[in-house]
Amino acid sequence: MLRPILIAAAAAGTALLAAGPAAPARPAAPTAHAAKTYRLAADPGGSLRFTRTRITASKGKVTLSLSNPSPLPHGIAVGRKAGRTVSTGGTSRVTLTLKKGTYTYYCPVAGHRSGGMTGRLVVR
Repeated sequence: MLRPILIAAAAAGTALLAAGPAAPARPAAPTAHAAKTYRLAADPGGSLRFTRTRITASKGKVTLSLSNPSPLPHGIAVGRKAGRTVSTGGTSRVTLTLKKGTYTYYCPVAGHRSGGMTGRLVVR
C-alpha cells in the first residue's frame, strides 16, 4: 500500500522538475511619489510676515501648507501658482513640482507681498 503512494509522489516531483523554473515575479508597478509637505503660518499678531522665511526642500513634488491664525486673510503662492486665500483658522496649500533652484513664496493677497510677506524656498 505504501509503495503506490511513494510512486505517485515521485511522479509528481518529476513532473514539477520537468516543467522548468517558475516565471520570474513581475516588478511592482511604480507608485506616484507623494508631495513632501512643509508647514508654515502667518504671523498670529497680524503683521505681514510668515513664521518661517526660509524652507529647504528636495526637488520634486513639494506642498507648502500655510495655517492662518492671523486676524487678516492670507494665502500661499509660488510663482504664478497660488493656494486659496483663507481667513482666521483656515489653511492655504499650494503643490508644485520643482527643479533645483531658489524660489520665492509669498502671500498673494493684494499688498501683502510688497508689505514683506515673502520667504525663500531653496530646492536641492
